Amino acid sequence: MFDRRGFLRGGALGLGGVFAGGVAWSRPRDLVRTILPSATHDTLALKVLLDRPPSEAPLLAIDGRFVKAQRVDQDGYSWAFVQRGLAAGKRHRLTLTDASGAALREPWQLSTLPAPDATPERFRVLFFTCAGGDEALGPNQFLPIATRRALLDRALSFQPDLAIANGDHVYWDQKTVLEYGRNPERRAKAAEFQREIAYIDESKAFDDEANRRSVNTVAGRQIAALYEDRFASVPLHFITDDHDYFENDNAGEWGYAFPPRPFILGLLRRTQQLAYPLALGRPDLPTWQAETLETVRIGKLIELALFDCRRGWSTDGNGVVLPEIERLLLDRLRSSDAAHYVHVPSNPFGWSKGALGEWYADGPPGETPQVNDKRYWQQSWFDQHQRLVRALSEQRDRAAITISGDLHAVGATRITRSGDLDLSRNPVRALVAGPVGTATNGFPSSARGAFPFTPAALRADPLNKLEEKNGFTLFDVTRDKIEVRQFRWRPPEPVEAIARLEPYSTFTIERPV
Repeated sequence: MFDRRGFLRGGALGLGGVFAGGVAWSRPRDLVRTILPSATHDTLALKVLLDRPPSEAPLLAIDGRFVKAQRVDQDGYSWAFVQRGLAAGKRHRLTLTDASGAALREPWQLSTLPAPDATPERFRVLFFTCAGGDEALGPNQFLPIATRRALLDRALSFQPDLAIANGDHVYWDQKTVLEYGRNPERRAKAAEFQREIAYIDESKAFDDEANRRSVNTVAGRQIAALYEDRFASVPLHFITDDHDYFENDNAGEWGYAFPPRPFILGLLRRTQQLAYPLALGRPDLPTWQAETLETVRIGKLIELALFDCRRGWSTDGNGVVLPEIERLLLDRLRSSDAAHYVHVPSNPFGWSKGALGEWYADGPPGETPQVNDKRYWQQSWFDQHQRLVRALSEQRDRAAITISGDLHAVGATRITRSGDLDLSRNPVRALVAGPVGTATNGFPSSARGAFPFTPAALRADPLNKLEEKNGFTLFDVTRDKIEVRQFRWRPPEPVEAIARLEPYSTFTIERPV
């Protein structure tokens, strides 16, 4: 825990104030605090967060060619750089200086992705989830930032070519905790904590000055402080989930938390603008729909569809993924010429923890729907699940694969039946990536009184034992197979052991013969 009053005296008005107090940085203080890169086959992009607004724009050069800086927040803490027209599959040299030419960090390299018609021999992808949370809530609520950094550093030691952070980059829930939470004591404590650190006032505009500075504080403490510049040479993609909208996936007599009301949508967009990597693979759709899908293509080797399962919540038969996005997912699955096609939803296939916002009807064991908000669950959500898993399983020359976030666990299962669908010819391999920020109170057994379980509508066999532990997943992709390695760690195991973590499970997903 830290001295909250001291933190406030240090100033929590913007990223500079956040960086000055409350979070211990792992590197010497300088102007650059966070570098979040993204890439396609011909484009490199950077989001750079600074400790304090500069008097003039910073200068980025790629292979000696300067790239125009775009200030993406009105306070001047966050800057974006996008360079198109680069050679595919090449390492490029980057330098970052201030306006006078003084180096802001050592030069580094970042690669463009392979060309669309290329078939690289091998490509490694890192997956993880649930990295957010304010460490000041205590070690039983979220892991210390230093521990999360250690997990990411161990994952990066395996030199992935690409990384995907699947949802819950921040936890700062508003009405679902502060007003509608079932535990009055928890509501009161959460309200007190938020008032002291970063109070958000919904009676004002989401981008009111005080609210804007509070979002700066949340993003600074939960995203910028974690990532720093450790991913500077690894393209990084963020998928959004419920907590990224500053709410939990709840419902009650007051209504549904999703689809997001304009205020929390504004908070999400403000956080994205400030502290998410630039998304380069959005579809050509109106913003409301386009923001929920990003496609990542690694030549003809693998295509990844990253999608948000919250914004499309529907009570009128449309499911949890927006209808336009579902159509794109199905069309692309059938038309892609990639050797592997993987769905990467924010919401897990294959398991339930009894939460409302899942594909499945199951509530927590021992609780009736009248006690739990699962009574607000919609059959159309499972119907949409059925369309997606059927299309995955119907692929003739590709394995059916999905890897998700949200569950606060790591593991893998093999779904052979879903409702009335026989998937045994090409079972759906459903993986959960592993969280990096979850502490005791966040695991389903504590938070919901139920260990994650196989929903009643499914028949599934474990590929890897599901465990309520922190961890991450690596895919080593070749044309004919994906070698999967899953890692786990949880206190009371010593933090020092993270640097030596080895996979607790390794298995192979082969393309159908």
